[in-house]
Amino acid sequence: MDLKERIEALVEGYLQGSEYFLVNVLIAGGKSVPKLIIWLDGDAGVSIDKCAEVSRWLGKRIEDENLIETNYTLEVSSPGIDQPLKLFRQYKQHLGRNLRVTLKDGSTKTGKLEEVKETSVTIAETAKGKKKENNPLLEIATTDIEKAFVLISFNL
Repeated sequence: MDLKERIEALVEGYLQGSEYFLVNVLIAGGKSVPKLIIWLDGDAGVSIDKCAEVSRWLGKRIEDENLIETNYTLEVSSPGIDQPLKLFRQYKQHLGRNLRVTLKDGSTKTGKLEEVKETSVTIAETAKGKKKENNPLLEIATTDIEKAFVLISFNL
């Protein structure tokens, strides 16, 4: 088991049975001072306090198991707006928000997330130049999604 897999297993085990879940682990930097970036999320988001708790716990486990023999940087946070939704579980907390979905065929769909099912998501597709009422509903199979981003609106 390589370092990334071990970190994933540790964090997933720690979060098991809770409302929180691991989104991704990235190991960056060189071997001399690796940087571990851990992204967490929760069914209702994740607080900075939870990220700090996981960081302290994981740091201790890394030390106890001597997983990294050199100095390292550990960063635990929630995915930012520049991060795509990676897990199906993340979609539920974004109901009612606008998404930009890139499909595996290369096309892009934009619209308000209306429904999340086991095998699909439904968006009210925003068509250019049309009023926002009566937007067509588009059901997209999760297997057809390449990546999806939550769009942030600053309209007041």
